[in-house]
Amino acid sequence: MDFRKSGEVIAIIMKDGESLSSNLLELSSSFKNHQILIINTALGMLKEVKLGYWNGENYEIHELNEPCELLGISGIITPSTDPPYHLHLIVGKRDGSVHGGHFIEAKVCNTIEMFLCTAEIPVERYLDGKLKKLKFRD
Repeated sequence: MDFRKSGEVIAIIMKDGESLSSNLLELSSSFKNHQILIINTALGMLKEVKLGYWNGENYEIHELNEPCELLGISGIITPSTDPPYHLHLIVGKRDGSVHGGHFIEAKVCNTIEMFLCTAEIPVERYLDGKLKKLKFRD
């Protein structure tokens, strides 16, 4: 992974075979002086995708083992929280079918080109039942 920052924008290029979650952790660590990193867009492909569906008790894991186009991504990286990111993905398979859900894990296939913006809004995570939710710090 390679990244550059200019003003409030961070441009990231991820390489084939890299772990998306490991890269997100590295970004979290590299930009821990910021409160929030907002994912604006990401394009490319993923493989070995694991998506979760919250059924009210836990995440049901759905695995997609073929290369998938990354069609959409929504989420934030909050370096001071545990976990430090929360993302949802939409991916498209070769046959045109689309799958989406809570990001659990994936590897980069070919490349991912991602752009983030920074914001200084103090937040923290708290446990609400079995879910860790985000709230504003006073």
